[in-house]
Amino acid sequence: MMRPRKDFDVLLAGYFGFGNLGDELLLEAALENLENLGVPRGKIAALSNEAGETRSRFGIEAFNRWSVRDIWDALGRSRLLMLPGGGLFQDATSRRSCVYYWGLVRAAAARRTFVAALGQSVGPLSGRFARMLARDALSRCSYLAARDAHSEKILSDMGIQCEVMPDPVFSFEAGDVKDGGAVLVNARPTSKPEVFLRPVTRAAKVIGDSGIELIGVAMSGEDAKLMKHLERSGELPLSEIHSPKGFGEFVKIADRARGAVGMRLHFAILSTMCGLNTALSLYDPKVASFAEEWGIKQLRNEESDENFDIMRLCQLTKTHFGDKKIFESRLRVAMQFQRALERASREDNALHARVIRGR
Repeated sequence: MMRPRKDFDVLLAGYFGFGNLGDELLLEAALENLENLGVPRGKIAALSNEAGETRSRFGIEAFNRWSVRDIWDALGRSRLLMLPGGGLFQDATSRRSCVYYWGLVRAAAARRTFVAALGQSVGPLSGRFARMLARDALSRCSYLAARDAHSEKILSDMGIQCEVMPDPVFSFEAGDVKDGGAVLVNARPTSKPEVFLRPVTRAAKVIGDSGIELIGVAMSGEDAKLMKHLERSGELPLSEIHSPKGFGEFVKIADRARGAVGMRLHFAILSTMCGLNTALSLYDPKVASFAEEWGIKQLRNEESDENFDIMRLCQLTKTHFGDKKIFESRLRVAMQFQRALERASREDNALHARVIRGR
């Protein structure tokens, strides 16, 4: 008996089409890994806030992530729903993200579409309802890999076993990076600016006052808006502000720098991959986990300007973790994608066998 016809091998879902560089890189990394494993782009689709733009930019089919009809159609035409990274299950801002992705996983089950979640940052989950949704959705995954030890512990406390993998963005290769003299700066909106934003602006001020050029890097539209405001107010003495649209554009900016101070996780990951000496304000557990794993300096609010050693970042040449650790991370990402496809394939075969026996 033939399997039901499916147009797509993989349907990708995440925070795509919102102009956030980190999430767009997760989509691009997933496509690259899937292609390397023999899945052509013609057999891959994605849910997106801007379906037309995603379709045009990445050369895949894309569906409106807000249309129930489109979601139902896309799931029915796909063998595997893949969540290829990001912090999708958290209620730091609201419960809507948990509700959305829980509903997506449950709809996938109804459409007999398997689910794989890779490189997931789980939490914060302060509410019982959000925690219940996350547990129910993630326990239904054919394959589950957390992005850090913190997320693994949250899942373990829920009674869910998972693997741990590097962020999928490590798939990209920076190549030969040049040694520039500037320092990159990233800032993002936060509900506690005195705790998390002030360390970045203060560090930038110390560096700028020493005569070192500061280049702003906005990872999203909201970053750009905030950084322009801080630049106009004199809190961030930036020479310019860039909004890179892809990995290659970030590397070109990084070629002009030797250090980086900022907040966003993917700003930190990209800076590390480009060999920049990096310091971070740990506004989120996922950023704290990354800083701990990679030995990255933390920008602390309680430090005074007198004992603040941020200038050390500017006196070093590029380190490029070199790098063995980055290379190993790239290999581990590829391996996790392969495992996810193999697990889904085994479960698909098992389901098909059960259907045949039942008939």
